[in-house]
Amino acid sequence: MSDLNPKPTKPDYQILPATQSDCAAIAQVEALSNFHASNTSPRCNPAQVIFPPPDDVSSRTKDLSDKTQNDPSMKMWKVVVTDQADGQEKIVSLAIWHFYPEPKAVDEWKDIEWPANAQGEACNAFIRGMAALRKKHMSGKTFGHLQVLATLPEYRGFGMGSALVKIGLDEGMKMGLKVFWLEASADGYPLYQKFGFEVVEPYSFDLTKYGGDGPVQVRVMQKVVDASA
Repeated sequence: MSDLNPKPTKPDYQILPATQSDCAAIAQVEALSNFHASNTSPRCNPAQVIFPPPDDVSSRTKDLSDKTQNDPSMKMWKVVVTDQADGQEKIVSLAIWHFYPEPKAVDEWKDIEWPANAQGEACNAFIRGMAALRKKHMSGKTFGHLQVLATLPEYRGFGMGSALVKIGLDEGMKMGLKVFWLEASADGYPLYQKFGFEVVEPYSFDLTKYGGDGPVQVRVMQKVVDASA
């Protein structure tokens, strides 16, 4: 029997800096990527259990838009392809990095108000735990932080994620940074290992009391660049 869903051929794509005008599309790709995680069952996926559904990204769009104006540490890159159906360019992958070339005092997470279609208490608790580990290990240091790496499911496997990790590492090293930090999902973990990130401390968040199945595992990871390399 022939394959009814053959893997598409590798598309031509460009990696470009993202701007405030891209925030809605970036929020959409981020939400869809998280919702359709490849290596996490739906009931153990925070994006499906506690966070807003991918059809409502208004809150995240506003958050990103505000940060493009007010957070000089943030840099976003987008991967753009041309849609074969309509000839329009679209964003299919992205990275959000933060760079701290001066020692950064990492703050504790301050709870925010979430949309009604999210479990706000759980969302804040989940992020608060990861922020606490970042504060524990990175506060007072200079470092780069890969906050988000996301790719639409149908565009995975074409090297876009690798390219976005590399561009952020290169940018940070140009600033003189030697330490890089991230929080890895099950999907991202193998990729980050290839780039030399190592687990600093595991993080587990129990989804059962929020309607999920068991704990979700996140690996907080660090890469230290060999200055002699």
